[in-house]
Amino acid sequence: MAEKLLLGYLSCHVCSETFRDPVSLSCCHSFCSSCLQKFWEQTKNKNCPICKRKSSKDELVSGALIDVAKHLGNLSFRVWEKMKEKVHFSPVILDPNTASPYLYLSDDLTSVRNGDTKQQLPDNTERNTKYPDVFGSEGFSSGKHSWEVEVGDHPGWIVGLAKESVERKGECFASPKYGNWCLLHCSGEYTNGDGQTVTVKKSLQRIRVQLDYDRGEVSFYDPEDMTHICTHRDTFTEKLFPYFSVGEAGDAKTSDIKICQTEIF
Repeated sequence: MAEKLLLGYLSCHVCSETFRDPVSLSCCHSFCSSCLQKFWEQTKNKNCPICKRKSSKDELVSGALIDVAKHLGNLSFRVWEKMKEKVHFSPVILDPNTASPYLYLSDDLTSVRNGDTKQQLPDNTERNTKYPDVFGSEGFSSGKHSWEVEVGDHPGWIVGLAKESVERKGECFASPKYGNWCLLHCSGEYTNGDGQTVTVKKSLQRIRVQLDYDRGEVSFYDPEDMTHICTHRDTFTEKLFPYFSVGEAGDAKTSDIKICQTEIF
């Protein structure tokens, strides 16, 4: 709808193409200069092609772009204000080809839960089969990236990043030594993957994961007040992928680990 309106403001009412040497009449209708002259020659009068109001060559004003800019400015402001209210996107999409057979992904690939039964899935190279793991679909080899994960009261999860060549079929631990830079939660305790317990003021409902690839940092925060939880510092030599491991939910209210959506500003 917005695109059609924008095109309408930029198009000549005679040739229906984008303005070429635009001019405006005193009635405020705008046309290509050549289109208007040709129209006047054919009709043998100086009326506006739209409203038929009589005009003269002296009334031509090269002000069409001013009107267009005004309309576009007003329209763009309204359109983007609406988009701010309604448009959201997920900064991370899960890759079903990497998901453990015990993990069930949502249709939009933004949440995951540990199921009761093992699914019959192809044992492709990318798939994690030893542990209930899944990776994001996009890897990072430079720059800064961040996303938030809603964990609620789920009793067992791991979130962070894993290098592309991490072991997916055999023994592997969520530790930098094995190519995982993560935050772990199990039995009410938070650890950093190096065997060190992380102290938090209260139970974490959401986790903010921040990667600064070039500086070699993976940091975790409580997004509610941006309290720092812990940071891994390392030298990254290959592509890193968002990493999620999801245990059984048991009696917890939260069964799915969800990637939070972000508003477009």
